[in-house]
Amino acid sequence: MPSFALSLQIARRPDEVFAYLTDVDRLPEWQSTAVEAEADGPVELGSRIRERRTFMGRDVKSELEVTAYEPPRRFDVRGRAGPVGFAIAHALEPSPTGTHLGVKVDVRLGAMMRIAAAGPLKLAEREFRSDLERLKELLERGS
Repeated sequence: MPSFALSLQIARRPDEVFAYLTDVDRLPEWQSTAVEAEADGPVELGSRIRERRTFMGRDVKSELEVTAYEPPRRFDVRGRAGPVGFAIAHALEPSPTGTHLGVKVDVRLGAMMRIAAAGPLKLAEREFRSDLERLKELLERGS
């Protein structure tokens, strides 16, 4: 199963980072491929989130399920419907300068798809890294 992990320091308290990270309406502000997103109610364990994204020139719709919701330290989701299976785990820890955010992404692909998906997965990892930097910038700017 292909995966990657990223981490960064954000000069804001964990509760502030968690609140922004889990505000589905704000996803398009910091995720470059997100066009729109909506939850089926308040975001909590078991919530469903529907997203529409553009990736590599394609319009992609997916549904996610919140699999861990522990404010302000953990937020995990997994894809329930969409072209690719995935799970994303977010771990937030207090640090002397604010919050340490660690993110792990696991992608589920069939054996035949792994070779064909190598390029798109690298692109997704670069975009994800860029999105996290945008999240950091927005939070530290006071958004």
